[in-house]
Amino acid sequence: MRKLLLGTTALAAAATLSANVALAEVSITGMFEFTYMSHDPGTSTTGASHDEFSSDNEVAIKFEKKTDSGLTIGMYQKLETASGASNVSTGVTSDENYLYINGGFGQIRLGSDDGAGDQLTRSAHDMLGPDALNDGNGAGINVKPGAGDLKDDNADLMDDIDDENNITYILPKMGGLTVGVSYADKGDGASDNADQTSFGAQYDFTSGDVKGSLHLGTNNVSGATAGSASTNHSSIGLDVSSGPFRAVIAKAESDVSATVTTEVTDYGVQYDAGNGITLTAVGTQIEENTGGETSDVVSLGVKYNIASGLDAYLTYHDYDYKGGTSGASDDDGSYTILTVKASF
Repeated sequence: MRKLLLGTTALAAAATLSANVALAEVSITGMFEFTYMSHDPGTSTTGASHDEFSSDNEVAIKFEKKTDSGLTIGMYQKLETASGASNVSTGVTSDENYLYINGGFGQIRLGSDDGAGDQLTRSAHDMLGPDALNDGNGAGINVKPGAGDLKDDNADLMDDIDDENNITYILPKMGGLTVGVSYADKGDGASDNADQTSFGAQYDFTSGDVKGSLHLGTNNVSGATAGSASTNHSSIGLDVSSGPFRAVIAKAESDVSATVTTEVTDYGVQYDAGNGITLTAVGTQIEENTGGETSDVVSLGVKYNIASGLDAYLTYHDYDYKGGTSGASDDDGSYTILTVKASF
């Protein structure tokens, strides 16, 4: 009798769970990257091997359902574990988590996610594989190896709302135009006044066999303390493709301080060679406006689709850094990065 009672209880619980789950569609996806990076620096470091392994894995869970009024509401949670050469494990962190509401008015996102400026801007480095430049769990290419003022090495929106609690509103697409705005409140402390207002726009167009998009993003960050100067950041880009070819050019500026600005221009071309092989070449020029600090980077990338959901990326960066008046040492070297990525 006890066995029958337990079985009946389990069946009832399963039926209840099934009824609740039926209210929402649930999807779970995963990703794992394993990376080897080798650095050939222009400056010597005694005893350094200049190579390392790193890994990154993510599990994304999404719940979504439609309401009787026609709205679509959903919850997104992305869990990440990243580790460099010296880490056995860094634990599991919530990389992104937010609520979204979609309807005829557009989309509202509430929670920790990238701002509209980041979502709608473009950089030539988007064509390269994962872990290119500073998008890695290892050292990446350090564009300011000393005490320099270079802020970043991509012509995206260099200072933006990045997986921070914010409110984002994306308007309904009007023809080829998508527009969005985000606001993030830094906090309520005396030194927490660096609130951010981000704006992004993307315009998609087609002309004959050419498909393209124009991208614009801005971000204003108020001073960290009352009365401090605010900083401004912007990015503009063009992305066009025709047949197996794709080309991107982008330019960005970012205030490091009230008087110092980092300027980045990147441009690249990509060719789909077929048989799972994609070739990419990108050039990047980085400079700051006052002290002559610069970094020029040439990047070459190959992507090979091994099987469905399994890709290999080989990226080579050759860089030439000049410290100018920053006091940082000049550095002329290269990075070779090999990443295997599995998507589930």
